[in-house]
Amino acid sequence: MSIGNNLSKGLVSGLFAGLILIFAFWGIWLLPALGLILTRADLTNGSIVAALFGIIGGLIYSLFVRDRHLDIKQRILAGSALGLVFWVGGVLTLVPIMLGFPPSLTSPQDHIFTLVTFIVYGISLAFIYHAFAERKSMRSLGYGAGLVLLALLATPFLLRGAISTNPEDLDLPRGYRAEVIAKGLTYPTSLTMDEQGTIYVAESGHSYGPKTTEAKILRVDEGGKLKKIADKFEGPISGLTYKDGNLYVSHRGFITELEIKTGKRKDLVSHLPSLGDHPNGDLLFGPDGAIYFGQGTATNAGVVGSDNFVYAWADRYPDFHDIPSRDFTLTGENYTSLDLKSADPTAKGTTGAFAPFGRTREPGEKVKGKVPANGAVHRLDMKDGSLSIFADGLRNPYGLTQDEEGNIYASVLGYDDRGVRASKNSPDWIVKLKEGAWYGWPDYAGTIPLWDKQYASDRGINRNPIIKDPPEVTPPLTSLPPHYSPMKMDYAPKNFPIKGIFVTAFGDGQPLTQDTKEQAPSGVLVVDPKTGDYDWFVKTKNKARAGRHGNGLKRTIDVKFDRDGESLYVLDFGVWEFADMAPNAIPKSGVIWKISRVDDQMNVLQ
Repeated sequence: MSIGNNLSKGLVSGLFAGLILIFAFWGIWLLPALGLILTRADLTNGSIVAALFGIIGGLIYSLFVRDRHLDIKQRILAGSALGLVFWVGGVLTLVPIMLGFPPSLTSPQDHIFTLVTFIVYGISLAFIYHAFAERKSMRSLGYGAGLVLLALLATPFLLRGAISTNPEDLDLPRGYRAEVIAKGLTYPTSLTMDEQGTIYVAESGHSYGPKTTEAKILRVDEGGKLKKIADKFEGPISGLTYKDGNLYVSHRGFITELEIKTGKRKDLVSHLPSLGDHPNGDLLFGPDGAIYFGQGTATNAGVVGSDNFVYAWADRYPDFHDIPSRDFTLTGENYTSLDLKSADPTAKGTTGAFAPFGRTREPGEKVKGKVPANGAVHRLDMKDGSLSIFADGLRNPYGLTQDEEGNIYASVLGYDDRGVRASKNSPDWIVKLKEGAWYGWPDYAGTIPLWDKQYASDRGINRNPIIKDPPEVTPPLTSLPPHYSPMKMDYAPKNFPIKGIFVTAFGDGQPLTQDTKEQAPSGVLVVDPKTGDYDWFVKTKNKARAGRHGNGLKRTIDVKFDRDGESLYVLDFGVWEFADMAPNAIPKSGVIWKISRVDDQMNVLQ
C-alpha cells in the first residue's frame, strides 16, 4: 500500500475518531478554550480544533503503522500510546502555551479526564484505521464506531452533575438542622425575601466563560416550586434585594428597579464598566436610603492580557479596559503577552495599565478618574439619582452587608495567579468600608505591595508598581486564605445566637486562578466584626467541597437571614469546575438550604 493511501486512510480514520474528542470536550466544556487557538472562545472553533487534533493523530498513526497487521491487543496498545503522546504534547504542553500559560506538566492529576478521552480516541482510531486498511474487518470498524457512539451517549451525562440534598452531608454546629427549600436551580447567585418571608432567587444566566442561559428572577412557592416572575436581564445577575414592593437587580452593566406586582421596571444605573472579568456585584440599601453596589475590575491586576481572552471578553470587546476610580499618574510599565485574537499563534501585544490590549503607556502619563469606575463601591442617591464612588481600590467587591450601626462591609476577592501581573498566594478580604478610602488595587494585596516576594509567580515576573505615588492604603478587616473566594454575606440579627458576619466561601478556580495543591473549601464562615477572627459555621463533612458526583455543598454563593432572625438561608450555586483551562458550570445543580435552631444548647461566638 502506498504512503498516499495510508495517509488518506489515516486522515479519514482520524476525522471519524475525532468525533470522540468533540463530544467529550463538549461535555466537559473544554471546546471554548480550544476555540481560542483559532481566535474565538466558542463551540464552533473549538470543534474545528478538536477535529484537527483528530486528523493529525490519524496522519501520525498512518505514518508509523502503515500497512502492518496488528492484532486486537496491539491495536489497543498502539492507540493508547498515541493518546498518551497527544495528552502530554497537546493538553499538558501545547494548549496551555498557546493560551498564554505555562505547561501543566507539574499537575497532570488535574487533567485525568482528558487523558482518558485521548486514549479512547487513540484506540478508536486504531480500530477504524485497520478496518479501512484491511478492507474486510467489520468487527474492527464496529469496535471503533462503538467507542464514538459511546462518547456521544456519554455527552449529556457529562453536561450534568449531581444535586446534593442530604442534610447528613453537612457539618453544622450542635443545635442546628438543615433542610432543602428548593433545588434544580441553574447558576443561582442571589436571594432575598419580602415582608411575608417569600423568597426570590436570581438565576444569573451566566458563568465565567462563554456558557450562558436565561437570566431571570424566580419566586419560591410552597413545596419549593419555582415561578418565573421576570426575565430578559443582562447576565450575570449578581445582586438582588427587596424594598417596599420592589426588587432591585444588579445585572451586567445595570441596576434595575422591578415592581413585583406589575412587572414594570426602571433602569436606575446603566453603562457600568462590566464587560470584563468582574461585573457589578451585590447591592444594598444603606442607612441613608442610598443604594450601594460593588463594581469589579476588568482584569486581574490592571493590565489586559491573554488571560482575558480565556475569560471570553478581550476578543469581543477589544477597546474595553479598567476605568480608573480616581486620577492616577502611571509609572509607564508595559507588559507583553500573546494576542489570542490573531490567527498567528506567535502574535503578541504590548499593553499598559488602564488601557485596551495593545496600547502602551509612558512614564508619568496621567489617567483621569471617572464615575462609574472599576474596582469600587458606588453610592446611588435615590433622591436625586446622582452616582458617586464611596470607596475604591477593591479588586472585586462582590458581597455587601451592614451592621446595626450602619457600617458597610464588603467581601473582596484577591489576585489570581494568571495574566501578565500574575500573583501567587494572594489572600481574599473582608473590608469594613470607609468613605473615600483606597484599599490598594491594582498595586497592593491588602497593605502589602504586589511586588513583595511572597506573591512571586512562576507565570510572570514583572509585578512592578503601575501607579506612581499612590494614595494611602486602608487595611482590611481580615484576610482570608488564598482563593476562599468570599461571596455574598449577611450580618447576624439580634435574635440569632451566633454573632458576626456570615460569609459564603465559593472556593478556588484552579488551575486558572492558581494551580493549588489542595482545594479551597466552600461553605459559610462567621467573621467577628471587631477582631476579624473567623470560623466555619457550615461546610461539607470530611472534605473541602462536593464535586461533580459528590454529596454536600458545591459552591455556596449567598446567605440571608429571615425577617425574624431565627433561621438563615444558604444558596448553593451548584457544580462549577474547571475542565483543564475552561470554566464549566453544570445546569440544574443549584440548591437553597434553610438552617434553623433546634434547641438552646449551642456554642455562641462572643
